[in-house]
Amino acid sequence: MLLTAFIASQMVYRSSIIRLHDQLLSAAAIAEQMHASEKFHSALHLMLMAATRYAETGNESLRTDFVRELDVARSALPVLGTRHGSNASGKLETDFEAYSLILGGVVSSPPGGADRSGLAHAQKLFDSTFFHFYSDLHLRHRADIEQAAQSAHRIQFWTEGLFFAQLGLTVLFSVVGLLYLERIIQAFLSDAERMAITDGLTGVFNRRYLDSALEEELGRTGRHGRSMTIAMIDIDHFKRFNDTKGHQAGDQLLRALTQVMRQNTRAEDRIARYGGEEFVVILPETALGAGVTAAEKLRSAIEQHFSDGAGPGGQVTVSIGVATFPEDGTSAEQLIARADERLYHAKADGRNRVVPAMIDASSVADRGTIARHTTPGA
Repeated sequence: MLLTAFIASQMVYRSSIIRLHDQLLSAAAIAEQMHASEKFHSALHLMLMAATRYAETGNESLRTDFVRELDVARSALPVLGTRHGSNASGKLETDFEAYSLILGGVVSSPPGGADRSGLAHAQKLFDSTFFHFYSDLHLRHRADIEQAAQSAHRIQFWTEGLFFAQLGLTVLFSVVGLLYLERIIQAFLSDAERMAITDGLTGVFNRRYLDSALEEELGRTGRHGRSMTIAMIDIDHFKRFNDTKGHQAGDQLLRALTQVMRQNTRAEDRIARYGGEEFVVILPETALGAGVTAAEKLRSAIEQHFSDGAGPGGQVTVSIGVATFPEDGTSAEQLIARADERLYHAKADGRNRVVPAMIDASSVADRGTIARHTTPGA
């Protein structure tokens, strides 16, 4: 009888470990598809931006940007159809081909002859079809992760019950088996949560986390009548860096840059990769003047770090656009748009500078701070 009980307990352990292994494989597949969806959505956005700017400026280099992002999106597309059926995958591929043809027609047209109606149709595809696919995919993955977590908790519950049931049989085997299994469960839960909100290349938060964290911080800041600032950061001439140094050096640069950013932000600040070489830093409890000062600290630290060859490829600089709640917007979309607009002006004004989205005419101190930080090296 004792032997039978012991064998039965070991069979339960084996069954639990097999089920947990299956959940870990599922979590790995979810993480892979999440990473692919981030790449795909970011590449689609950059394709649209390149085509739009080409239609406005006729800059030939934007065609190269478009082709590069098209290749990135194509490389991510097969992974997106591996989990939720061929029908959704087939429609996504069809819509993607239509989107690529429309924007391809824009960038292949002579300067000044771009089809504006094609751009409008592509924008509509991005805002409806691709955005909805991106949102739906992440909702399904969230449900998958919650289901996996519930399954892991059920395994934990039954193994704990097994421990007490066979306590009189063999305390040593029960304790060792339970502790081992619980350690695996906790590692699984921790890894699944971390993979869902972390950018795989740089280790900072990803776009999915940024969207939810920004909404959460805006709600908290609004309830307490405080200020909050975001800084949108873009690496200057990153395309040229990749073309001359190679994509591996580009990846090393992104990792080194995030290390410098971590060393020059507060513990409560949150850094997220927005897409490509763009990052957003959330600065809680920070008004416009202090936000510009913090952004300038980042800009200067990055310039100094890479000026002496400490990073891959030698000197590297960044341009930063700054926006503050509530002066520049009361929603995440408004703040992002204002910061992105200021980032565009920072690029147009010569790069390697900080440009705030709004100057408070009633604050002489803020005007002085902002004036110092809208020129490089100030």
